[in-house]
Amino acid sequence: MAKARAGSCPTVSQNERAYRRLKGDIVALRLKPGDALNEAGLCAELGLGRTPVNQALHRLMHEGLVRILPRKGVLVQPLSMDEFAHLIEVRRLTEPPCAALAAARIGPEGLAEIEAVLAAKPDDLDAILDSDRRFHALIAEAAGNRVLAEVLAGLHGRSVRFWALSLATGHHLAEVADEHAAILDALRRHDAPAAAAAMTAHIDSFARTLVARLG
Repeated sequence: MAKARAGSCPTVSQNERAYRRLKGDIVALRLKPGDALNEAGLCAELGLGRTPVNQALHRLMHEGLVRILPRKGVLVQPLSMDEFAHLIEVRRLTEPPCAALAAARIGPEGLAEIEAVLAAKPDDLDAILDSDRRFHALIAEAAGNRVLAEVLAGLHGRSVRFWALSLATGHHLAEVADEHAAILDALRRHDAPAAAAAMTAHIDSFARTLVARLG
């Protein structure tokens, strides 16, 4: 088997291909909460064998995105407002202090990376979701606490389907842009209390919009 050339992109495994495709479809709500998934059908659609699809589904199960029912099949995990309330509660406890740490510790390179993400102006849901993930991940990275960054990455992954639902409200994307700009401004000024307050406002806006959307 020929080796990959130096500098070339590594080949993505079949397991990873299946995982990325299925996760992307679930978080962007192309596969809707409560949808039943047929493993044989997924294999045919993805052009992959049963083993990588099965492994991908088990990864998604551990992330809380699907439910595997013995002898019955696979179900896209339904959305729960109780879970949403718990996620918001934990995000309020963790993300504002993270933003405050980032404001105190961020350097020019970190600011430039965040500015580049916000300047990109994604125009489809997948790109918008990825841009938001990168924005929050870069703030967590700037905070300089690896454990906190890992915790927040997990919270973001569990929140992303709710986030996709909230973006269906037409005005919310413009609100998010303003909220991100306020957070970035506080980071530029190294104003920890302002960064924490702006992050709290961002989380609260998300919660209000989704409750109104589902109400």
